[in-house]
This record gives sequence, C-alpha cells and structure tokens, in this order.
Amino acid sequence: MKNKSYLVQKTINLMLDKVKDIAGSNESYLSSDLALATELDVSRTTIRTVIGELEEKGIIKRDSIGKRAVRKPKKSDYYDISTSSSTKEEVIQSYFLSLINSGKLLPGTRFSELELAKQSGCNTVTVREFLVKFSRFGLIEKDPRSQWQMVKFDDGFAEELIEFRKVLEMRALVKLLDQDKDAAVWGELEQILADHKSVKSNFNKRYQEVPDLDARLHLAIQKGANNRFINQFFEVVSFVCHYHYQWKKEGEKERLKVALNEHIELLTSLLARDVAASVRALELHLDSAERTLMACSTSVNNESS
Repeated sequence: MKNKSYLVQKTINLMLDKVKDIAGSNESYLSSDLALATELDVSRTTIRTVIGELEEKGIIKRDSIGKRAVRKPKKSDYYDISTSSSTKEEVIQSYFLSLINSGKLLPGTRFSELELAKQSGCNTVTVREFLVKFSRFGLIEKDPRSQWQMVKFDDGFAEELIEFRKVLEMRALVKLLDQDKDAAVWGELEQILADHKSVKSNFNKRYQEVPDLDARLHLAIQKGANNRFINQFFEVVSFVCHYHYQWKKEGEKERLKVALNEHIELLTSLLARDVAASVRALELHLDSAERTLMACSTSVNNESS
C-alpha cells in the first residue's frame, strides 16, 4: 500500500464509493475508463491502475459486457489518507491533463501560470516547474508575453510523432512475442480480444468504447518491452495521438470500426504467436493511425487558424 501515490489511493477510495452504490443492483456495470477518468478528474492510466487493484481484490470483474461490481467494499479495502498529503505536482498534472482531455485546451490556446495556479489550487512555482518539465514533450511552449500555449499540431509534428511511435511499438512487439507462454500478458490479451469481439457484436451502440480498448491493447504491447524508458515516453505519445483524434469528429465512427477490426487481426496473430503476421498487422494498424493523425492535424489547424 505504501508504494501507491496519494492520487491513486484517493481515486481507489472514490471508486470504492461508486462500487458500493451499484454492487448487487441491476445497474452494476461501471462506465468506460475514459468516462471514469473524466468524472474523477484523473488520467486513464490512473483509472487502469485503480481498476486493476479492484479486480485483484475481487470487487470488480470484467466480462463480455464490461466492468461489473461483484461485491460491496469492506472498510479494510479503503486507504487511510487522512494523514497523507497529495504532492503538488500530482495535483497540477492531474488538473492540466483533465483540461486537455475535456477539450478545454486546444492547439493554439494560450494560458497563464497564474490562471492554472488559481484553478488548480497550486502555487505558481509548482505550476511553472510542471509546465517547464512538460514542455520537453513538445506539446506546449512559452510565448514572448510570458504566457504558455498549446502547440499547433502541424504535419511535421504529426510525422515525427508517428515515426517515434512506430519505433517504440515495433520494438515492444518483438519483445512481447519472446515472452514465455505462461506470462500473465497472454491472459490479458485474451481478455482484450474477447472485449473487442463483444463490442463488435453491438458496434452501433458501443463504438465509443473502442478508444479504451485501443489504449488497453497498446499498453499491453508496450509492457512487453519491459523497458522503463519506453514506458516513460509511450504514455505521452499515446496520449497525444488519442486526444488529437478526438478533435476531429467527422468520420469518427468509421475510423473506430476500422481500428476495431485491425485490433482483432493483431490480437489474433499475437495469441497465435505468429511473428510475421503480428508485425504485418501492427504495421497496417500504425499506418492507419498515421493517416488519421495527419487528417486530424490538418483539420485542427484549419479550425484554429
């Protein structure tokens, strides 16, 4: 318990409260990871960590429909955070990413350190330190008037990002396929495939679940690399790609349908331990992602110009 951050512990407690209200009822299924992240004002990575712990404790169980609350939490399931204090960096990071996730910060949007400090409840020194650190990913920059702004997502940025993503994922894929047949990742991939097929069977009503499935799949591939540096940068690359997709709604449903089918082909090849087919399927999927990202880049810049 001690190695979990305050943010994760706090989010687990909030999730337990949600589970307590629905366990055993007719509405025992939780929302998608994205919806939960938005509601609880945290990243999807934090939500996945929380869901993982609740699954381990037998409080939540995944099935073909989604995440179901199977038992009410006990007092011992909660973390005692009464004597803990959230690190200021966690607070501003969570708040800043929530602004991006909700579409309140778009390419070209300007904002000040003082505004973020007031809105997040952090001091300006903490905010400035976070922004300087975050700026190394090329998503924000400081303008001459001492304000910050979201970087416009031009074609060059998109091309560099997708190229880096291909390098990361191809390396991770090869290392994943070297994993022992008894490794936990294979059971995880089997469940992800089952969830994909479930969504496909009722696609018109459940297509908005595809981004979460996409995140789970790519995270599983990335974990196969077992490389801390890949882990560090992969989340940022994935984050940028997925949230720029959201800013272009035209043709979204068809794009998600294509992605879903590509995921299923990739997962099937991975579970068959077919290296050549897995590489081809990932190349096909990343090529589709590149076309989508380039289209989103053009669309967003036209709208913000």
